[in-house]
Amino acid sequence: MIYLKKIDRTNWREATFVTTDPERKCPLDEQWVTSTAFSIVQSVYEPEWESRLIYDDDKIIGFTGPVDLQKSGRGWFTGICSDPEYGGKGIGSVLFNLLMREFVDEGAKFCSLFTGLDNHAQKIYMRAGLRVKAHFSVLSCPLGGSKGYEKRYY
Repeated sequence: MIYLKKIDRTNWREATFVTTDPERKCPLDEQWVTSTAFSIVQSVYEPEWESRLIYDDDKIIGFTGPVDLQKSGRGWFTGICSDPEYGGKGIGSVLFNLLMREFVDEGAKFCSLFTGLDNHAQKIYMRAGLRVKAHFSVLSCPLGGSKGYEKRYY
């Protein structure tokens, strides 16, 4: 049986090793989702942010970063990931749909999220009815070798 469970005292150690990395290196900065280790730390300092694990019977097969029902009625989360062994089997869709069901049960009126333009999880979100409303850019400036930053007003 596939189900969601909040990360708590009984499963947090196992949770820190959930990764999308097929080599299981457990990086702290996953490509598309905040790492479980980082998310657990977030939930210590933001107690209303709770992370979830997805289980297949007693095996952890996925993760969703911190989730929160905001005052606006927005169901918010930082990302989902599934074990690479389960990739392509629809676990990401199941995880997302279980998460949305929890949001509805808790009173959420809508969900919105941020994702990369080439994030393969967009297919999951689009099939669930989410639509692109805006694009944003990530801006960067090298510091140290370039003197461009010294011309800024601050």
